[in-house]
Order: sequence, then C-alpha cells, then structure tokens
Amino acid sequence: MTKILIIGMNYIGDTIFITPLIRAIKKHYKECIIDVANGVRGFDILKENPYINNVIIRDENIIESIKHKNYDIGFTATTAFYGASLLYKAKIPVRVGVNSECRGFLLTKKTSWKKHSRHIVDTILSILKPLNIKEDGINTEIFLNEEENNFGFNKMKDYKNALLVHGGATRISKRYGADNFSRLIEMFYKEYQVPIILIGSKDDEEFSNEMKNRLGNIISDDFTGKLNIRELISVIKHSYALIGGDSAPLHIANACNIYSIGIFGDTLPLIYGARGDKAINIEARKKYCTALKSFHCEYMKRGCKTIDCLKKLTPEEILPNLLKVYNNS
Repeated sequence: MTKILIIGMNYIGDTIFITPLIRAIKKHYKECIIDVANGVRGFDILKENPYINNVIIRDENIIESIKHKNYDIGFTATTAFYGASLLYKAKIPVRVGVNSECRGFLLTKKTSWKKHSRHIVDTILSILKPLNIKEDGINTEIFLNEEENNFGFNKMKDYKNALLVHGGATRISKRYGADNFSRLIEMFYKEYQVPIILIGSKDDEEFSNEMKNRLGNIISDDFTGKLNIRELISVIKHSYALIGGDSAPLHIANACNIYSIGIFGDTLPLIYGARGDKAINIEARKKYCTALKSFHCEYMKRGCKTIDCLKKLTPEEILPNLLKVYNNS
C-alpha cells in the first residue's frame, strides 16, 4: 500500500485550498494511506475528511514524527522552502512540489512556479502533473459529522436566507471597516429584509459592537466570539450568503457552496478569490491603486500596510453585487 505525506499549510483559509489536492491523490491511489502535516491553525479544517488517515501537527518535533514512517511519496502543497526541506529530511524517495524559493534541488519531481498569474488552488494542483495524476476539480470542501451539521441547522433554522457579515481579517489592508459595512447593509436592508448576522472571532468584537450600534434592530443576531471553528463552519453551511474580506470565513463559505461575496483590498482575487457559480469577488486594488504602488506592495513589501484602496471603494459600488445574489433567492 502506497504511503503518502502531504505538507499542508498554516492558516485556515490556506488549508482549505489544499483539499482538492488531497481528494485527487486519494482517488488516484485509492487504497493508499494519506497523512497531512499541517499548521495547528488549520488543523480543524481537515477533521472528518474521509481521504485522510492522519493529521500531524507541524511543530518543532515534526521531523521526529515523520522520519520513521517510511513514506513512499511526499507532496508539498506549500510553496515555502520548509515544505521541500521536510520531505528531504524525512528521506522520502519521491518528493513533489512547485519549484519555488530556490528549493528545487530538494525535490525529485517539480513544476514551475507561476507566481501572481493563477489561483493558489491551481498552483497546488499543478504538482499532480509529474506523476500523471488527474485533477478531480477545483472545488474546495470541508466535512462535518452529523452532530456538527445539526448544530448549524438548529442555529440557523429560524433565519431563512440569512446574510452573514464578517468584518475581520489578519491585517488592516483586508478590512472594509464598520463605517462602510454599516452603510452597505443599511442600503441593502431597505431592499431585502433578510436576517443579518454578524460573525467573527473575539478579535472582531469591536467591529460587531460598532455595527450593532449603527444598525440596531437590522442585526438579527451576533455570533462574534461565540463559536469555535467547527461550529462556525456549520453555521456558514446553513446560511444563504456571506460577505467579507479575504479571510477564513469567505473561504469556508466558498467551500460550503453558499454565496460568497469577497471584498478585496491588497490581495488579488486572481490568486485568493472565491470561485464557482456562487462566488463574487470585488477588487478595490485594481480600480483604486496605481500600477507602481501595486507592484511595490505585491513584490517588495509582500502586502500593503494601508486601506487606501478600500477607502475609495464605496458601498454604492458593492450594493449591486449583493442585490444580485438575493435576486436569485
């Protein structure tokens, strides 16, 4: 039986992006054993995944955890140097990944790194080609057990066609802000009186409190800081639509196949956007950033440190996209 190790990602959203790779490998090798070494922040995304045998937390003891398991093939989903290094140190004979960050010498099978020219899922799936493994589609996925699924169903059963609003993100350049969001939701609610529910971590409580202060009874419920990640996934799954920045809830919504409206500041929808028939990506940077500054932020600073472009993106520009989603409800 073929034993396979996949070096995964760190964060929640990034971990979601590796699920099409896992599915394709399992369907190709069928009776194989698949272990995934993943960062602890994305660990919960891989729970209940039927294609995975074991999830190994990637910490300072990771080499000791994997080097004696005699894997036949190792795939690195991450393009960072450490992914290829771990496969090499574990002495896995077939080591597959993207030839990025000068790590190609550590890999036995590699593909070209087309940075900034394709979606991250497509980059990850490209490493299947050297082993002649067929893709099984680009759709990301998250699995829940029955108890977890029932949690979201019961939580949302009285909120038909609910719109989830998430204002948080890892950095300021991804946050649209309570001022803009409240104006957007106020205009939207005049057209569609659907339940408006706030979500997020404890770090997002200031945003949610400001939204409630501004919108009052328009907000039907606030789950901010009240759900663990598996509960949040279930709530999102049983909702109709989600609007937010380039952050974990947007990618969870996309994986759960609900309407996913992403508001993008300094990151590129081309690389990180939601995909499929229920995805809408709104890109402030493309319209409101200069070519020179955009190039500098992406290639030199690895991300912008301001919200300049998001400040210029008005709620009135976003509103038609949101209305279009609910025209189908």
